[in-house]
Amino acid sequence: MKKHHYCLFLAAFLISGKLAAQNSQPVRVLWYTLSSIPLDGAWKPNQEPPFPLFTDQVKQLDGKMVSVEGYAIPLDPSGNQITLSANPYSACFFCGKAGPASIMTVLFDTPQKSLHTDDYIYLTGRMRLNYADPSQPYYTLEHAVLTGKK
Repeated sequence: MKKHHYCLFLAAFLISGKLAAQNSQPVRVLWYTLSSIPLDGAWKPNQEPPFPLFTDQVKQLDGKMVSVEGYAIPLDPSGNQITLSANPYSACFFCGKAGPASIMTVLFDTPQKSLHTDDYIYLTGRMRLNYADPSQPYYTLEHAVLTGKK
């Protein structure tokens, strides 16, 4: 009988460890998923941008560790923050060739001063969705770590 309890305990321990390991792996995020959200109105010049209507799939990413890749657009000389874009600078949101859901703010704990415009980079960090501030991108990657560079 005790052997049976020990086996159940060991199985539960191994399963919980496997689940914890799965949960610690970042979720891979694709720009298609982030960009495929409806907006609550039309984009009009000289007005605040429309708010995103996040899909259930995107809402599930809020607060999760994710991995994402894209083009660096450094805006902060200290290297603590960049904008990550699904597209190169010449076709990014700021140039009018893409939507506002195709960029995100990236906040580094360790400054990344070596990044240049259009460096294609790979990052992990905690995803946050912006529900309230129309002056900021819809997405922020907090505690970002540079995991690769093409």
